[in-house]
Amino acid sequence: MLMRNTLAVIALGLAAFIVAPVSPASAVVTVKWQVDSYRDFNAGDASDAFITSLGEVRPGWTTERIKVEVDGVWAAVRGTNATYLGTDDKGRIYKVRGKKVSKLAQITDAVAIVSLSLSGTTLYAGTMPGGQVWRVDTRTGAATKLISLAGAETVWSLTLGRGGNYLYAGTGPAGKLFRIDVKRKRAKVVFKQDKRILSLATSRDGAIWLGTSSKALVLRYDPGKNTTRAMADFAGNEITAMVPWRDGVLVAANTLKQPSTSGLKTKLAVDRAKGKLSTGHKPKMPRTGSVPGADRRTSTSARPARRGARSGKGVLYRVRGDGRIQQLHALTQTYFTSIAVTASGRIYAGAADKGRVYMIDSDDSVSTAYDVGECMVAKLLYDKRRGLSFVTGDATALYRSKGPAKTASYTSKVIDTKAPSRFGKLVWHGRGRLALQTRTGNTASPDKAWSRWAAPKRANRGVGARRSGHITSPSGRYIQFRVKFNGDRRAVLRKAALYYLPQNRPTRVLSVAVSPANSKLRAITLRKASKPRSPLLNVRWRVSNPDRDATHYQLAVRREGDVLWRRITNPTTPLTKTKFRWNTETFQDGHYRLRVSASDGRANTTDRALESHKTTALFVVDNTKPSLSGVTVRYPRVSARASDRLSSIAEAAYSIDNGRWHLAATSDGLFDSATELLRIKLPSGLKPGFHTLTIRAADEAGNIGSRSISFQVRR
Repeated sequence: MLMRNTLAVIALGLAAFIVAPVSPASAVVTVKWQVDSYRDFNAGDASDAFITSLGEVRPGWTTERIKVEVDGVWAAVRGTNATYLGTDDKGRIYKVRGKKVSKLAQITDAVAIVSLSLSGTTLYAGTMPGGQVWRVDTRTGAATKLISLAGAETVWSLTLGRGGNYLYAGTGPAGKLFRIDVKRKRAKVVFKQDKRILSLATSRDGAIWLGTSSKALVLRYDPGKNTTRAMADFAGNEITAMVPWRDGVLVAANTLKQPSTSGLKTKLAVDRAKGKLSTGHKPKMPRTGSVPGADRRTSTSARPARRGARSGKGVLYRVRGDGRIQQLHALTQTYFTSIAVTASGRIYAGAADKGRVYMIDSDDSVSTAYDVGECMVAKLLYDKRRGLSFVTGDATALYRSKGPAKTASYTSKVIDTKAPSRFGKLVWHGRGRLALQTRTGNTASPDKAWSRWAAPKRANRGVGARRSGHITSPSGRYIQFRVKFNGDRRAVLRKAALYYLPQNRPTRVLSVAVSPANSKLRAITLRKASKPRSPLLNVRWRVSNPDRDATHYQLAVRREGDVLWRRITNPTTPLTKTKFRWNTETFQDGHYRLRVSASDGRANTTDRALESHKTTALFVVDNTKPSLSGVTVRYPRVSARASDRLSSIAEAAYSIDNGRWHLAATSDGLFDSATELLRIKLPSGLKPGFHTLTIRAADEAGNIGSRSISFQVRR
């Protein structure tokens, strides 16, 4: 984003600057370019690094790729020393141990092995077609048929019950859930719903959770009571993936144009799948480009057709044991295929397109953790000892996470300054061993004629986590910055900005229109009289209240470096409006985050009341005026020093004898520092005698400091 370096007004929702552009046509204005949001950072390129939805760049992880010579993988499980893959390669099951891939077993009656479940050295495999469950010895590869399930064509999902004595099988096309006694080789239908049970999960209380197609239902079967209860009904048409999470499950509720079926995708089947899209729990889809996975629609002619490809959208939810539903993430142009969750609560979700694995962290921030060359991530696998691995389904490969990347870096997009420019400071906000560099050129794409990467000189520490240094790259029209994380896995870049001064160009008169003057278009230090800057900040927020409960809000702020949040609303007076005017006068200058807490406690009993929180990105509170010192007049030349503790000096102006205000310049022509040396050339021809010189300086926050002195013009 580009900003002219005059008055900056903070918009807390995005913590971004909105700037009044201007100065007289004869002035060349210092410009500030800044990145501080996901949308901004996503315009650049992250290498072995990821960008979070909070607008942070962090080092990622390296992976090991093992190629598997198979057309398509339907299912995967991880054992103690190996990973097992169920494929559509003539009913074969493959074993991956280390980097070696070998055939473990083949079910000759099956076209594909679409589901797997592992118990010790016994691997259970569900087939398509035939509705069979086979038992495979992982040590020898010996395969024996456990059972054929009456009325089932495909065994879409398998999960072991608590204790391991019963195996549950989700089937189609009649949506039957079978309980299989693995010792007696007997099966019983314990539930029937919808057309297909695509996903199963066993929660820690022993309940069996089911996800269906084509109605996208989530149900909970209690083996002890032999009862089933519907827990959620989603607006999509299938629950493609499901994993246990505390007292509930995490589910991928997808909206697909083509249904999951072992038969032909007939027009009737497609029409029925589309018919379910408008009913059930509806998702809230993100704006394009606002978060990872909120992609712009791509023309179908621009994408090559691939085997098994389906189009749709996907939403990731938490479904709790008491039926509460929380949306975690949504994909606008593809769907979720698989889910894995770590012991710490970090969630990974694989996507059907662009080879992406998304990560939802404990603070609900979202990022693209992995981005590989294949299209579909078919299955995610996680265990505490070996971490995350995943299998791709088109050009089949097994990826294993090998730990934090040592060469993580981020390169910004090419910034076009629109004219040959001289560069001032590079300012960044972050943590850890960050190494920033810049390069410049005069071609839109970096090539051999661009300058080499160069670190800023005189890099220094500012307030809090702020750093800055003078850009050493030569003048040019285009510039990029790059950050290296130097193997520091805790490092993070939250914001970066650079200042530049474009080359002045002549003004050409193309047309003339006469309209009333707008004083707001003048630089603030040129105003003859202006209102004092207000310390008030307006806070507004949007809410979704499906129950329409009476809701009250509490607001709190925390300065960077502090531990505790400081409440800014009165706890005894309920705030029910979604706006607040905050007087920052009694708060210390610095970088802050603001948190809005919403509670429906006044409309519910204590045991039912719920709270939610939302925290802004960093923004600046600066109520301190710049100071002016060292004012020296040697007519007609004047020098002075303008200084500010937190913000850069944005502009300066002077007036003689309470007359017209004129812009002042700095010694280097750039307003890019908290301390600037001002250079003023007074007009010639002043009458002999005493005169009063007044100088004003404004910082980026809009604070104005001034100083007046008397000087004498001799005959």
